[in-house]
Order: sequence, then C-alpha cells, then structure tokens
Amino acid sequence: MPDNHFRYRISIVDEDPLRARKEARELLGALSEADPTARLDLPEATAGALDKGGPSAETVGLVLTAGSLATALVQLWLSRVPQRTIVVKRPDGATLQITGKETREDDTLVERFLADDENNGDDRDDDTTVG
Repeated sequence: MPDNHFRYRISIVDEDPLRARKEARELLGALSEADPTARLDLPEATAGALDKGGPSAETVGLVLTAGSLATALVQLWLSRVPQRTIVVKRPDGATLQITGKETREDDTLVERFLADDENNGDDRDDDTTVG
C-alpha cells in the first residue's frame, strides 16, 4: 500500500522476523478495538528477502490512523516488553525509534511525537531517535 494511504506505521525491530511478526499481531490485537482500521503491514515475499521463513525485521509492522487511545495502547504494550524496539513513522516521513525500557522512563514520548504531527505544521524534524 503506498505511503499516502496511511496515517502512521509502526515497525517491530527484531533480528528474528517470525518473532517480529508474532509481536506485530499481538500489538494489532491490542489496537483493533481502538483503531478498527489498523492492520498488519507485511510485504509480499521477494527472492532473497526471507530469513527463517518470514520477512525481514525492517518490514514487519502495523499501519494505523493513531488517536489518543491507540497511542496509549501502543505505549502500554511497549512498556510491558522492555527488550522490544519499535519505529513509529509519521505521514510526513519523520520517525521515532524507542525501546520498551525508554517507554517506561518517558511514557508520553510516543504521544508527544504523534501529537507533533498534528500541531506543528512544517516545523518538524525529519528523524528522531531515542536511545
């Protein structure tokens, strides 16, 4: 699906693509009531792109429209998985990389990042990495 058809993309970062896919499905389950448009974002298999029978870690993710409840659910899920790293991408291309440990320390970081997309117009950073 082209980038202009979604609001936010959350990528699960993991060296094991099967584990990343499993965790993406768990997060989707947590988000489905808050954002019924949320869906798994798994690319079609391409030759040489598979490892351990699944897509690469960079491509396993979710697409969602966000919103405060969805954001809270992402933060809650991530805080319970301290070893996990996710990358959140806004429609303007700005990204935020954060781990579960960092979420416990700053439980408003994802919310502020997503809110910045709605509030700041064109004064946004192109890339934000935490950690």
